[in-house]
Amino acid sequence: MNPSASNPDAAESAAIGILRSGWAAYQERLLEAMAPLSDDQMELRPDPDHWAVWQLASNMAGARAYWFHDVLGERDPAVRAMFHVVSTTVPGLPIEDAGWEDDENRPRTAAEIVDAFRQTWQIIDERLGRWTGADLLVEFQRGPRRNVTRAWVVWHLVEHELQHGTEIALILRSHGLPTVEL
Repeated sequence: MNPSASNPDAAESAAIGILRSGWAAYQERLLEAMAPLSDDQMELRPDPDHWAVWQLASNMAGARAYWFHDVLGERDPAVRAMFHVVSTTVPGLPIEDAGWEDDENRPRTAAEIVDAFRQTWQIIDERLGRWTGADLLVEFQRGPRRNVTRAWVVWHLVEHELQHGTEIALILRSHGLPTVEL
């Protein structure tokens, strides 16, 4: 008999642990591919109308800070403030909604990206280490007509990072650079 079948808390804890360790491993592989990149390599993009590597990675790390800080209320003001910018190159984007990826006049270095991922991961990892299955089902209001659960936010961030991480991997591979190995 499966011991977790008689203990749903153990099953939930195991599932959260699997998600947590898998996400951590994916992040490490992504950072291993990005950490050695030069500033010129961080500026690589598939074409002029798409984001560069640094913008994709900035959006990933900034999304973590936004969702955990602004939506879930898991506050670390210093980490959230790290992603604020003083100007944006995106026409019509309010400065309060802009992140690193929205200021092409200030490309981010590989070291900045790695640091941002590590700082935002520390927040996520700590929360995933203490949240239960019931905690993941707690709802938060996002906007006037929409509620989201912690579980939805966690999954949304994972799928967001898989999408942009794949884009980064394809950009690196198309330029003959080492990429994310899964």
